[in-house]
Amino acid sequence: MTAIARRLGAALDSATAVEETDARPLRFPATFAFIGSACLLVLEIDAGRILAPSIGVSLYTWTSVIGVVLAGISLGNWLGGKIADRRPGRSILAYEYMGAAIFSGLILVLSRDVSHVAAPASWPADLQVLWLATILFLMPSVLLGMVTPMIVKLSLASLDETGRVVGRIQAAASAGSIVGVFFAGFWLISAFGTRAVVADAAIALVILAIACNPFWLELPPRTARAAANVGGAGIVTTLLVAGLLITYTPPCTRESDYYCIRVDNLEKGKYKQLSLDVLINGIVNTKDPTQLVYPYERLYGEVVDAKYRTSRPLTAFAIGGGTFTFPRWLERYHHGTTRVAEIDPEVTDINREEFGLRDTAGIKITTGDARPVLRDRPKTERYDLVLGDAFGDIAIPYHLVTREFNQLVKSHLKPDGLYLVNIVDGVHYDFLRSYITTLKQTFPYVRLLITPGGAQGQQNTFVVVASMQKPPRTRSMTPDIQLTSFLNEGDTTTLTDDHVPVDQLLAPVFRKRMHQHIDQSAQAGS
Repeated sequence: MTAIARRLGAALDSATAVEETDARPLRFPATFAFIGSACLLVLEIDAGRILAPSIGVSLYTWTSVIGVVLAGISLGNWLGGKIADRRPGRSILAYEYMGAAIFSGLILVLSRDVSHVAAPASWPADLQVLWLATILFLMPSVLLGMVTPMIVKLSLASLDETGRVVGRIQAAASAGSIVGVFFAGFWLISAFGTRAVVADAAIALVILAIACNPFWLELPPRTARAAANVGGAGIVTTLLVAGLLITYTPPCTRESDYYCIRVDNLEKGKYKQLSLDVLINGIVNTKDPTQLVYPYERLYGEVVDAKYRTSRPLTAFAIGGGTFTFPRWLERYHHGTTRVAEIDPEVTDINREEFGLRDTAGIKITTGDARPVLRDRPKTERYDLVLGDAFGDIAIPYHLVTREFNQLVKSHLKPDGLYLVNIVDGVHYDFLRSYITTLKQTFPYVRLLITPGGAQGQQNTFVVVASMQKPPRTRSMTPDIQLTSFLNEGDTTTLTDDHVPVDQLLAPVFRKRMHQHIDQSAQAGS
């Protein structure tokens, strides 16, 4: 009995030693908190670009991503606190980091084809976006939320220093979040691409998991086995992530800071199509880049021909480059000179590489946002045409649809100049009505041109013409009485810099497109 008691005592002493060794203070706890939080915010910033090629980017996308990540952190903090009290240990912390790495790697798998994890088509579109964000980003957020309580637990030597320890670790985590946001937004994504950034975050989390137990040979057997398991899982995760990157065929011809840019050949190479995220931005005839292939461009040409014919060389300011088709058409047929404000230099570069864009005297390209570019032009510089063709997904960027921007456009138009704007809307046309109503507060003449072939209620492309002098009547122009009736069919909102609810006004179009995307993906899968 005495021998048995000694053995039991030795076993208990050994178990206690294992627990004490596993729960020993974590070296550089602030560094672990900093890097883990940085990885989480990198994933959050990356989330919009991951989802953009499939569902576009809108207020709903970012609302869902931010909400899901915050919910994951909150749930993770709660679960992590309970685990830290019941079983504090570096091996548990290592498993939490490794779990976050594995689920981060799964983002690369699941985002290849979101139709496999999409919500039922009967769900509202905003809930479908929320579902996708939850499937992709909730678990990494939960697991990375769990690590902070454990780091605090492993760093506390006594209750007297609780405030100081918690404050230091939370400050380090917040600093990591800030660095992660700026690092990803300003450099990482543009330098390496969205999927490589996810892979980098996963590998960084693997390193953190292994670093939790850096001195394996000094650990008791049970903890050493846990550390070995973490290390093995880390190697497998790293190899899996590398394999996914090697075998992945990206949906983008090129990925920029703003868009997933895709170029497709049509009709055996006779035409090339430019798509930015999920929106077709233009189609170019490869043999004649000045041909107006896209319907809204033909409407632009119809109005310009009716107004100016060939009476004088025209000057224009283009808001957005797209495929640069219309500036090339103006140069050829109206001896035009166009200053193009294109915010994304990659769009310009891909036009030079794929769409035959050449530097000429008639096309002057400025890289930058159209509003400050136009604002900074000399006040004496007036244009015959201002051409609006800038989009973020299906929406015109907010600051380019407001009354204040319209007044800026007016200040740079000649007295007989025209402001032509390309607009996407559908279903209830709430945005189109509000935009026209807002334009009317600046320009006495506002006309609507409907793209031929558009179905009532469907997502469609429209052209709006605004001017200080009466514009010419064209065959595609909606009669004034019909335009007045259209504007009276629903409520309108004056769009100003202080209040510009573009996403809300376009919500029905976004929802309908989401339903169509899910239906098409389901049909393709079957």
